[in-house]
Order: sequence, then C-alpha cells, then structure tokens
Amino acid sequence: MRPHCDKAQSAILRAAAAIAAPYGAMLVIEELRARDWASLTLTGSRHELDVRLDGPGAAAAMAALGERLPQAAISIPGQIVAEAVIEPGTADDTGVAMTICVLVIND
Repeated sequence: MRPHCDKAQSAILRAAAAIAAPYGAMLVIEELRARDWASLTLTGSRHELDVRLDGPGAAAAMAALGERLPQAAISIPGQIVAEAVIEPGTADDTGVAMTICVLVIND
C-alpha cells in the first residue's frame, strides 16, 4: 500500500531524495505522519517522515541530509519550512533508517 502524501510532504521528500541521490542512496518511504500545529500567532503542521536510505552510500547520504536539509530552500506554495531535523534510526547491511521532522508554517 502506498502512503498518502500531501504537498508539503512531497516537497520534503523531493528535497531529501535530491540530496541523497549523488551518494547512490535510494530513499524508501516507510510511514508519513502529519498533525496540526499552532502558536499564538501562527498556524501550520508538523510532519514526521519515516524513511530508509538503501544502497552503498546510505551512511554518507544520511550525513549529507543532516547537514543540508535544515538549510535547504524547500518550495511549498503558501507555506514556509520553519524547521527541519533528521533523527537517525537503525542501520543494517542494506541501509539506514531515519525520521525527517519538519515544521511547516502557513504563509
């Protein structure tokens, strides 16, 4: 079954895959979650994307994601990426698992 993906998650996944691709790592989606978020003056959503990087360059790709994704210019119409964090998960012989956590604010 293919996970449902909204426009923010699609943009985040495209950015992550573009960062991982030069390392020969393939991004595999495991689970996507989103919940509403609000402060006193702003509204948005918090996204948690459980993914794996598979392939020989998976560890290097995860390191690159941790460095580059938080500063990446992720274009989402009507929204702004306020924060992006990579939470490392387990690693095995075929790749590494992680959770990409992103706070998106409505513009």
